[in-house]
Amino acid sequence: MSANIGCSAPCGNHTEERQAMSLNLSSNYLDFEIGMSEGSKNGIYEFDRFRLDSHDLMLYRDGAEVSLPPKVVSTLVVLVENRGSILTKDELIDKVWTDAVVEESNLSQHLYQLRKTLGKTPDGKSYIETLRRRGYRFNGDVRVPRKAAHVSSEPVPVPVPGIRPRTTVEREGNVLKVVDWTPAIRPEAVESVEQSRVPANSARRPVLALGALIAALLAVLAFVWFQPSVTPPVNAAKEMSVERLTNGIAPADATISPDGDYVVYHETDGEISRLWLQQVGRPDRIEIAEPTRKIYSGKTFSPDGKFIYFSLLEGINGASALYRVPAIGGPQAKLLDDLVYTVSFSPDGNRMTFLRLDRKSNLSQLVIAESDGRNQKVVLHRDGPGQLVGGPAWSPDGNLIAFAEADLSGPSLSGTIRLFTVNVAHGGVQQISVEKWDTVYRMVWTHAGDGIVMIGTREKEGTTTRRDQVYYVSYPDGVSKRITTDGVRHQIGSLGVTRDDAIIAVPFNRSSQIWSVAPDGDPASAVQLSKGLSDGRPGLAPMASGSVAYVARSGDDLNIWVMNADGSSPRQIAGGITTAEELRADPQGKFFVFAANVDGHHHLFRVENDGSGERQLTFGDGYEGDSAISPDGNWIVYGSTVIKGAFGRTTLWKIRSEGGDPSEFLSEECASPWFSPDGALMSCIRNDNEIVVLSAAGTQVESYKLPSNATVHFGAGWTLDGRGLAFIRGEGHSSNVWVQPRDGRKPYRLTNFKDGVVNRFAFAPDGSRLYVARGYPIADVILIRNYR
Repeated sequence: MSANIGCSAPCGNHTEERQAMSLNLSSNYLDFEIGMSEGSKNGIYEFDRFRLDSHDLMLYRDGAEVSLPPKVVSTLVVLVENRGSILTKDELIDKVWTDAVVEESNLSQHLYQLRKTLGKTPDGKSYIETLRRRGYRFNGDVRVPRKAAHVSSEPVPVPVPGIRPRTTVEREGNVLKVVDWTPAIRPEAVESVEQSRVPANSARRPVLALGALIAALLAVLAFVWFQPSVTPPVNAAKEMSVERLTNGIAPADATISPDGDYVVYHETDGEISRLWLQQVGRPDRIEIAEPTRKIYSGKTFSPDGKFIYFSLLEGINGASALYRVPAIGGPQAKLLDDLVYTVSFSPDGNRMTFLRLDRKSNLSQLVIAESDGRNQKVVLHRDGPGQLVGGPAWSPDGNLIAFAEADLSGPSLSGTIRLFTVNVAHGGVQQISVEKWDTVYRMVWTHAGDGIVMIGTREKEGTTTRRDQVYYVSYPDGVSKRITTDGVRHQIGSLGVTRDDAIIAVPFNRSSQIWSVAPDGDPASAVQLSKGLSDGRPGLAPMASGSVAYVARSGDDLNIWVMNADGSSPRQIAGGITTAEELRADPQGKFFVFAANVDGHHHLFRVENDGSGERQLTFGDGYEGDSAISPDGNWIVYGSTVIKGAFGRTTLWKIRSEGGDPSEFLSEECASPWFSPDGALMSCIRNDNEIVVLSAAGTQVESYKLPSNATVHFGAGWTLDGRGLAFIRGEGHSSNVWVQPRDGRKPYRLTNFKDGVVNRFAFAPDGSRLYVARGYPIADVILIRNYR
């Protein structure tokens, strides 16, 4: 609400000014929205076993204080005070974070903590209901204590968590504006007081209060009117802003048109992917291509914004082809085959550049072609330990192409990466910066050509919360600046820069908690055991004792934890290494095996079940990760990945669990081994799309092609009877554990979670329970401005 006061003639007469203000305010006093608080005067609310103090931001259960951060309690206050109403994500964020710009992941984490704390209502429902694509609603039966139920006749400001009501007047030229105004009685409430047949003295009180409030406002306005105006500094720095463009629709591989008006991305629903165009600032979107079972990637607008170029993959390791479709939708045209990910255009739009890799010859090439794919020309090539990676970017002056080159001679799978430019005219190469990177993905030049925006990870930060961030690298001095600092990763293919240098990106987060389910997957048997935000995703290992070991992230650390079978008494076991991954438990219950990155090398380590005796087991030159412990606990089989050219090749090795010299178990390519329950067979994964069954001697005896949307990044586990092989399969925006029977029948769904994503699973050693780490992914397209 604001009060605007102006003069039609030069405002030199202060009496006329005050009269104009008085007339304007008195004649329109009902336009002030002054509403009585609908909540408790004392800010106390009760529901079920809980008592909520909105003034002090405290929550109590059965009289005992519940320890929660203030912003989490603020979130609950807003929901309770709007009980029964649906609040959108944006409304809820605006009410809780009134003085800050935050990511939606903050809200999601707060809601998760509240659901975990509050549990269920007496009738078994969630206190905080999620209405898909609409928002959230508090469903509890709220009571206002009798002492707090008295409604004062004086105007009472509506409490805002953590903010004291205040009135401030701002001046803009000859216009005064009342800001930070806390409403008290709504206009309809005033009208009902005047029209209702109640005693005069009871109807007069709100009106008198209204008059007093208006008089106070007039005094403030008169005081401010006669004060000299203050002009803000002309060169005041603008703060970086972040705007969400989507709202919980799981966008992937997003980019933006050069004029900043449209965003393109795809969504995957089961086996079907759809390509969408959405106008910035509006929820409306149109589907611009036919739905497909192929995998979209690498979307790019042509410089004039009329066309969208994208890649389609035939499966995870299939061939990639480049297509073009009009931005408004229409028939798509195939332009060329065998490219890596994305293209970048010359400023006139007549040519484009992209990478091409040849697995057989270990050859990577930087290629230039016309915008329709014709007249391809190789500008650079690498066939040794140095390989071209990421996505190239054509400079806005047309003279240079920026690219990334990885030195793969070391132990790291991604190598040590540096940034370069190549001159389009004569092929000269120059290094942009001496800075080294663990990963470099998509790159885009700023509109003025004074820097490069990219998704990447600085050297030695690949296991930290600073991985996969948005960076700005100035040109030509090569100084990098991390733009995103929200503690979450960013989709490696979602990036774009507009002509006014706004950046589009997609931050994402994945919560993970551990659940226990009956081995037949009965959904009625599912019980949540852990309450953390990242439990079990990096490693999950049920123990012979019935306890459950798992890896959980705390800041940049990945530590081993153990909890009881019912989820009680979670405790971190001792150990000097804080980057544990791929945790495995000895079936006999004596020790753990895990992988860790130490000084740039990834090796296997062993630690006893009480956290003592931590020691390194493998010392090879490759990337040693996934492992399997034999049923008798005597042997460990593990995968070792060696880089050759631009590609890695994983073979299986065998070592005694006490340590010693390893021996090769399988020379053919295969990864992520699992022993069968009797130890006679072993499963492994080939090409990310095939389960291979080996004999104890390493001879292949069976193989099974995986269905679409199957996930086997940590292998295929065995059912207790040894007759099936389990894996994760996505279905729409959720996933479950599936089983491939060894008798040749089709795969079937084992668990039946209706929502959420399964990150990892493991059967108990005795087969009594299936443990699942599952949670909810969070991703939204954001637009970043004023980052420099």
